[in-house]
Amino acid sequence: MSDPRLDRRALFSLRGLGAALGRAPARPARPLVALLGGAPAPAARALPVLRPPGAVDEADFLARCTRCDDCAAACPHDAIVKAPARLRQAAGTPVIDPVAAPCRMCPDLPCAAACLTGALRPDGPRVMGRAVIAAHDCLAYQGTGCAVCVEQCPVPGALRLDGGRPVVDAGRCTGCGVCQHVCPSPHNAVLVLPALRRGP
Repeated sequence: MSDPRLDRRALFSLRGLGAALGRAPARPARPLVALLGGAPAPAARALPVLRPPGAVDEADFLARCTRCDDCAAACPHDAIVKAPARLRQAAGTPVIDPVAAPCRMCPDLPCAAACLTGALRPDGPRVMGRAVIAAHDCLAYQGTGCAVCVEQCPVPGALRLDGGRPVVDAGRCTGCGVCQHVCPSPHNAVLVLPALRRGP
């Protein structure tokens, strides 16, 4: 009697092929309706972007922001720009590009005060992200005396020197990007990582 695992019809199916090879049967294929787009697509994940201070959580921000540019007009340092098209659903919304112009952490947050929809709130979080120093690009870590980022940081205690080298205090850093903007290293030694979660 022939081995049922090697039955000709079964062999030409994924289930039979798996049995013939001594493996567990393959998972059933997705229903045709899913392949044709009938099943709901997974929700698009928001890209991490550096928002102005006072920004609410990203999903709420995208729902509230009208791309009116009032916050950019209110910024006295021209630090707020429109997100480029490559940022997909965030395109045209306000972001900070620290390399071009960092946030100077105005005490009264004129950008948030100008926002009428609540995407930016004067009582919202001031933490936009966190700076990270790449030691292999930092002049101070390579033996050259440099403290420009520490001297220019607008947030007291967010950057300090430890043995002549800059160290970021993650609990105080707001991600304003001033350190990245002023870094004199040939290969900028500072990267600002946008906050993945904001509130309220």
